[in-house]
Amino acid sequence: MSKGKFLVIEGISGSGQQVKAGIVALHKALVELGYDVVECSNPDSGRAQELGIANILNWQFGEDTRADFFFEGAVRSEIFQKVVRPALDDDKIVLCKQSSISSLANAWVKGTTRQFDVLRHLDKISRGFLFGDEIFPDLTIFFDVPAEEACERIEDIMQIHHEGGIDYYQQMRKFYLKEISRWNGKSVDASVRRSQDQVNEEALALVKAIL
Repeated sequence: MSKGKFLVIEGISGSGQQVKAGIVALHKALVELGYDVVECSNPDSGRAQELGIANILNWQFGEDTRADFFFEGAVRSEIFQKVVRPALDDDKIVLCKQSSISSLANAWVKGTTRQFDVLRHLDKISRGFLFGDEIFPDLTIFFDVPAEEACERIEDIMQIHHEGGIDYYQQMRKFYLKEISRWNGKSVDASVRRSQDQVNEEALALVKAIL
């Protein structure tokens, strides 16, 4: 039986600083504990260029949520089969920066809810469902940054504007908090009132509990 673990670190737009620092800290701590760790970025269409297919497809990502899911599913399947699964089979720990929830959250916030169960099913297929080898997170950690803090970081500091304004971040966070239990998930308070060390220590404790 494989001892490999698939760990996903999630966060809404604007929480990237905490998520990145959390992954770095977890990687370092797990290596010090004697584990072999592999990192994997969000296995979606954003990694198409790394797979050498972006120029061929020239995909206009973001124009059609349903079409995006087919494209994302193809890329996600490739990543899971060529990066995640081999690592798990070798008893390694895979640290993934965001995964399925982020894609579903974006679809939800954009208002694609009428056929949401279909989108969820497409995601399952991309992770191996129907092929008999579905990959599912052993643990998902949601770095919970308040919507107001995330909005300020993205819109005021980075000057990136979402048409939905603060509501975009509030809806994104609301979806994550509702969805996280489906994914063996735990939330960690990553607001500015806590130090990054405190956040990292709590995340490590959650990981140790499943090893």
